[in-house]
Amino acid sequence: MLFFLLGILIASCGISKLRKDVKLENLPAPPGTTELAPNVYFDKTEATNFHWHEYLYWTKRHFGADSKEYLEMIPDTTVWIKLDSIYRQQEDFYFSHPAYRDYPVVGISYQQAVNFCKWRSDRVMEYMLIRYGVIEWNIDAPADSVFTIEKYFRGEYYGVQPNPHFMFYPHYSLPDSMTYLQAVFFADSLNAKNAHSCRKKHCNGKKSFERICLENRPEREIYPYSQDPDCRKDIISHLNGNVRELTDLEGTFFGASFIDSCSVRDHVLRTDSDFVNSYTGFRAKCEYRKW
Repeated sequence: MLFFLLGILIASCGISKLRKDVKLENLPAPPGTTELAPNVYFDKTEATNFHWHEYLYWTKRHFGADSKEYLEMIPDTTVWIKLDSIYRQQEDFYFSHPAYRDYPVVGISYQQAVNFCKWRSDRVMEYMLIRYGVIEWNIDAPADSVFTIEKYFRGEYYGVQPNPHFMFYPHYSLPDSMTYLQAVFFADSLNAKNAHSCRKKHCNGKKSFERICLENRPEREIYPYSQDPDCRKDIISHLNGNVRELTDLEGTFFGASFIDSCSVRDHVLRTDSDFVNSYTGFRAKCEYRKW
């Protein structure tokens, strides 16, 4: 499922302009998230290769293939061979092959993840304003005229003045430690509630964040795995195992990854100087803020 639902933007342009205030409690859950607490939303999955390809496509389209903006966002695919020679094939195929489109994007720096969250905030806000008929969709906007939240609220986006009935905007960011603790508690409760239907769909265990260890082996699964998409709509996937996840503090990570032993403690924050690798990914939290 796409994070941003860009394919339906054209159909949304005909909606009439807002005539009354949009209240915080009436705003929908931002795309790709589930609500942990009032106005605290959390991604159901890690950011995937496909999500990152969307990001690269958009950046290339508006800034160009030789631009600094585009080149600086390309993942480091050499992280696989740096891990072990058995992953040589992953270096060539993991990010580019369609078979891995729903797998976590890796080889991403902290700053790249932060930039992605900002871009995602802008694109979701742009979609919401188009949906409400406040702005028109400009698919070919030049680099100096692309939509940003700041430009809109300052009246600098094609001269459009902010609609006084819609003053909230989505703010995606890397989660802090408290949000991860909320997510663990939420996932534990929700996954238990949905455990029966999820098992029938052949998902990875009773709890989606539970580590999947190979029989009689101390390691986690040798490759990252992708979850049955039918189960993603009900649960938070892969809070442990798969990849460890970046937090809002650079160099601090949550959880364990597919290379860690099952003896590694779950649901803890750890620090590490090596954060651009094949076993670290990220997801985002989101909250609506008022301008």
